[in-house]
Formats: sequence, structure tokens, C-alpha cells
Amino acid sequence: MAECPEVTIGYVQISGEDYMRIQQAVDQGQKRWRLNPVRTAQVVGKLFGLEDSDQYELTQIYISSGSGLHHATVRVKHGPCKYVLDLYQPIRQGSDGIWILQRIIPL
Repeated sequence: MAECPEVTIGYVQISGEDYMRIQQAVDQGQKRWRLNPVRTAQVVGKLFGLEDSDQYELTQIYISSGSGLHHATVRVKHGPCKYVLDLYQPIRQGSDGIWILQRIIPL
């Protein structure tokens, strides 16, 4: 497996991120990219070493049987490295709920 040390792997979190405030901003027409798991992976992924020019592909959206939350997986090809990004909807489920990047897993 190729190594890309610039990419943070494991569980990720943006310090001070307020999911309710983000959802409210989206409801008011701001940061609409948060409604798309692939765009969220691209925009937020930059904070963890990924790039807009990387190849992103939505592989699945599913509902967690334990929590009932919607989850999405996005595959990313970053140079010689490949990752799976896990995202979820913490506030509202479905087309009007924001997506949050939760984890970056190397393949």
C-alpha cells in the first residue's frame, strides 16, 4: 500500500464545529455543499490533506441499524493512495440534512 503522510487517517473532527449551527446555516441557504456527501468529502477533506483534484466516488448511502442515522461512504484516490471516507447526518436525515466527515480509512 502506498503511503501519503499528508493525509490524516482515522476518526477526524473539526475543533469547535457546531452541527446545529451548520444545519441552520444550510437551512438559510448557506454552505449548501453540506447537503451532498461527495462535496462535503471534498471541502472538509482538504482540512485533512486531501485535494479537490483527487478522484471522489460515492459508493453507498445506508441507514445505521443501531442509531438510525444516515451514513455515506466515499472512495477517494489521492495520488498513489486510496481511502474510504465515512460521513453521517447528525441532525436531520435525508435530502435536507447536513453531512459530517467522521473517518478516513486507508485502503
